[in-house]
Amino acid sequence: MVEGPTAKAYAIKISQKFEGETVNDIIVKSKRVFIEPKELLHKRFNGSDTLGKNIILFFEDIAIRVHLMMFGSIHVYELDEPLLKPFERVRLLVKGARRKLVVYNAPVVEIDRRENILNRLMSTLGPDPLSEGWSREKAAENLTRFGKEKVGTILLDQSVIAGIGNILRNEILFRAKISPEREVESLSEEEVKRIIEQCELLSREFLRLKVEGKSIKQNLYVYNRYRGRCKFCDNPLRFYIQKPINRKTFICENCQR
Repeated sequence: MVEGPTAKAYAIKISQKFEGETVNDIIVKSKRVFIEPKELLHKRFNGSDTLGKNIILFFEDIAIRVHLMMFGSIHVYELDEPLLKPFERVRLLVKGARRKLVVYNAPVVEIDRRENILNRLMSTLGPDPLSEGWSREKAAENLTRFGKEKVGTILLDQSVIAGIGNILRNEILFRAKISPEREVESLSEEEVKRIIEQCELLSREFLRLKVEGKSIKQNLYVYNRYRGRCKFCDNPLRFYIQKPINRKTFICENCQR
């Protein structure tokens, strides 16, 4: 699933490639359309941004929210350039004067007034490490509300910290040296601080690499390293499926306590 850094990298590239365009035509396949799509005609593209894993396209007073989940993607083409994927996979197509923006396979494409989309997202999401509104204090407060939950489970709750997915979850807890099986209420103030700091540092580092067109693989110390060894102590890493979220989990049982 697309995580916060990948969504933000998409938004940055869209802002650059679709800059200055005005909507000449739009095709949308979605049930989450709350205004007449033709209202977008002649609206100027004002850039793209993210909240958590949500990509938001701004067209004056109207916004389009896209969540790519596992299989969605976004491409910006020259206007006469052929599509790289079958038209049946198109969920959104916005034509400008020189370019067209195409969203493929995204489970969520939502069109509404700008303020409605932003208000809905901000009322349900926790602070985003890649947004101007990021707050370590608020993130820590959100996390510690879930005292009886496993920390490895609650980090995927987007109302706690927005944008954290399973890759980040694994890498954050490894670097913070915290077992994903620990109940939140068992964490010390210093341990909570380490987790929140790693949420911020890793999200920003992954974003930097993605914007530069580089792989994040070099920064994956545990994720998908099925036969790997700990970079800190050289013990074998353990792989298992954490319950009840059923997500791939990689830990060093020596370092993560």
